[in-house]
Amino acid sequence: MRTTLAKLMVVGSLTLPISAYARDLNFVTIEAAPWASADRKTGEQVGLFPAVVRELERRTGHRIAISLQPFARIDHELESGRQDCTIIVWTEERDRIVVKGELVSNHEIGAIPRKGIRLDRYEDLQGKTVSVLRGLSLGDRFDNDSAIRKDLDTDYLMGITKATHNRLDAVAGATHTIQFLIKEEGLTDEFGPPLKLGSIPLVLQCARKSPNLDLMPAFGRAIREMWADGTLDRLEKAY
Repeated sequence: MRTTLAKLMVVGSLTLPISAYARDLNFVTIEAAPWASADRKTGEQVGLFPAVVRELERRTGHRIAISLQPFARIDHELESGRQDCTIIVWTEERDRIVVKGELVSNHEIGAIPRKGIRLDRYEDLQGKTVSVLRGLSLGDRFDNDSAIRKDLDTDYLMGITKATHNRLDAVAGATHTIQFLIKEEGLTDEFGPPLKLGSIPLVLQCARKSPNLDLMPAFGRAIREMWADGTLDRLEKAY
């Protein structure tokens, strides 16, 4: 009888729902549609990042609160331990505060000129003033090119606004995000076609100070499964 009861207890423990072991985590990322933003009417968080996070919740059973911040604040949020993880562009400098995880997306980067400016090749950027997000690397060539004047901004919309007032010549960064914001603001006719500069990897990164750092392998497995079964490709196309 005791043996049977022990077996039932073991089986019961194995069949407990994942939610019985669920933890609450905080994920932060840049607020930039269509990657991640708050819907203007409902306030609901929308975009590729929230969709990926919800899928991670479903696959791991853990509850994840999302915080959207300017790019320049994200490192501080991770270093302080207020946020557990992020999915943003990877830089070697961030290695001191986070552990690098799985690739989630590759975003095209480029420079989008204001009306009246043509960018047909990289050299056309030289002598121009270009808006760049503070702390964002666009590659060694661009970052170290002293012939390009960089105007550092906290978000893309600031650069877009300056460009429409002829205060700078182009806005550089994640091409699809910049184009999305230009369209949302009704400014499509004020900008020309983008000059592609390459692509940047957006990867899972978890804070070294996070009390939930031990969950990183589980999130990594979930992301690899999402690549294998086509989920990430499907979500990218949707956004």
